[in-house]
Amino acid sequence: MNRQSEFSYACIVLAVASANASADPAPTVDAETIVIIDRAPDAGARDRIRALGEAPFVTVLHPDDHPATASVADALATSAGALTRSLGGFGAYQSVSVRGTSPGNTSVLIDGVPLARIAAVTTDLGRFALDSFGEVELYRGAVPIELGGAGVGGAINLVTRLGRGEHGERVRASLGAGSFGARHLRAHYGDDHGGVLSSTTIAYAHADGDYTYFDDNGTLLNGSDDTYRVRGNNGFDQIDGATRFGTEDPSVVGGARVAWKRQGLPGSTTRPAADATLSTLDVIGDGRIDLPAGPAVARQLAFVLVEAQRLRDPMAELGLGAADRTYLTLSGGASSTWALPLGAHRLGAGLELRGDRFRDRDLGGTQPTQIGTRVGGALLAGLDLVLAPQLVITPAFRLDALRSRPTPMTGAMTIDPVAPRWDIVPSPRLSARSLVTSDLAIKASAGWYARLPTLLEVFGNRGYIVGTPDLEPERGPSADVGAVWAPAAAQGPVDRILVSANLFANRAHDTIAIITYAGFVARAENIGTTQGHGAEVVASGRIAKTVSLTASYTRLVTEQISNDASVNGKAVPRRPGHVLYARTDVVRSLGGRVAALWFDGTWQAESALDAANLARVPGRILLGTGARVEIAGGVGLAVTVANLTDDRVTYLPLDPPPSPAFTETPTPLTDVAGFPLPGRSFYLSIDWTH
Repeated sequence: MNRQSEFSYACIVLAVASANASADPAPTVDAETIVIIDRAPDAGARDRIRALGEAPFVTVLHPDDHPATASVADALATSAGALTRSLGGFGAYQSVSVRGTSPGNTSVLIDGVPLARIAAVTTDLGRFALDSFGEVELYRGAVPIELGGAGVGGAINLVTRLGRGEHGERVRASLGAGSFGARHLRAHYGDDHGGVLSSTTIAYAHADGDYTYFDDNGTLLNGSDDTYRVRGNNGFDQIDGATRFGTEDPSVVGGARVAWKRQGLPGSTTRPAADATLSTLDVIGDGRIDLPAGPAVARQLAFVLVEAQRLRDPMAELGLGAADRTYLTLSGGASSTWALPLGAHRLGAGLELRGDRFRDRDLGGTQPTQIGTRVGGALLAGLDLVLAPQLVITPAFRLDALRSRPTPMTGAMTIDPVAPRWDIVPSPRLSARSLVTSDLAIKASAGWYARLPTLLEVFGNRGYIVGTPDLEPERGPSADVGAVWAPAAAQGPVDRILVSANLFANRAHDTIAIITYAGFVARAENIGTTQGHGAEVVASGRIAKTVSLTASYTRLVTEQISNDASVNGKAVPRRPGHVLYARTDVVRSLGGRVAALWFDGTWQAESALDAANLARVPGRILLGTGARVEIAGGVGLAVTVANLTDDRVTYLPLDPPPSPAFTETPTPLTDVAGFPLPGRSFYLSIDWTH
């Protein structure tokens, strides 16, 4: 297994009682994992063990299942419960919402290192190429305690692959080009150096992003001013590299990652931005060592993170006034966790320490520099109770204590001092999982999670955003229950079967939102409560070892609970009630060369853009296709077509219609945030493995 449990980093493997033990529930436990002894007939069911054994509902995404152009956010959008928000186009800014929660309620980590910053709650997942990782783990609902206390919407962990690839390759390289100036060049090397595994990746990507989109000019009922426009200021350049080493155990692992990206910020269709840009440089380093301590196992981890950004908006096109600002975040932390077997049970505990420093500097000199710090730690505890060989219940608890303060400032501007604040955030949770048979698992979890206010929300930026020192954390419960069926043996002509279904619910109290006053000043406020519930279904299988079918469906019902009658009871903005994704792959050997053809489609129901549900994003269906063929010498050629039908216009029903003959109106094809999406696009790539 490539994922250890919440508190345990060593396995207790009990003997299989008889030669046919694979037909019985597996009797071994590794903290939050029930270890499955038998395996599926081939590597196609590589995630079967995790799907059955791990307590959370976890989806594992692999680079080879997605096009070369896919970002981490693109891949997540194909999984149940996840929804991507995008500025539109290859390489654009992207964030992910899970189970109807805001993007800030989903923790994002790289190799276990949290990317959350004290100044912002979201992470641009569009700047991470999927192919630069070995896999991406999406935890929905129950969040492993070592991945943090925050996350009503779950957690995303980006995992770097160490050593050779899944097919034994040491070198992997690809280059490609496509529509709207998109292109990339990527190289990866991984090997085993006498028990020490390595992984090194370097990549470059670029796009102009100048696609044409339909613009209704903001007048839904007036078709005379409808036109097509070119999406301007939508390009980007990006360079990223990573190197990582670890022992084969893996008891010692460490590495570093550097990523730089410069991108235009194009704005919305109604308020485009022609000159606004954002440059970001990230440096991440971490190290981990597992040490035996008698019968216990102790894991020590440390990390540092540096992020430098520059935002330029000389024409005040983003609505915050003219800006030329730099942001610098310095973060560091360490943790020590222990796992102690108690007979068949397992006790875990840990301590985390972390410090963050943020600086906001106005290069124009009109505003004083803001500096803020946040220091604190967390205590972790949990107990795996093995009530039967196939039943494990885990009560767990995490307590975060953090102190945030701004640095007193001097200068021409007089600013009243703001007192430091303490946040004490408990995160209790309970999970249960039962391996009913060797192929069927039932899981349930419930917990209390929180998202702390950011530094800017609490203390302001001495300019457009006014601080709210008494802002409460956004917090609430999350729960789910469901089952996973993943038979090891083929069912007639169908193998690689995995079916997962679950019900979920979450509720966020003291939801934080930025409220604008008079168009010039904004402040963060706790606006009330939002809640959501729904269901997720995932099914996949392969027929006759040739045709693979995959589908995921999410039903989501959201509601705002507010004293404001105009929004009370209305759906949470940007959360469609239905999302369906389906894909078909056909893989055959032609003349000794493997050829693959795939086709996919996404249906997304209508959603609202505003809290009152007056502005709406129409439902849509997007289709795509692609093919790949092995040529010779480890070289493969692939082509991808997105938005196959070139949809750029959708039709919004009018309720009530102005007349019997005028029941719908054309509107741009957009994502859930209202940003226009490109029409049909092509991408051609060549890859080489050795």
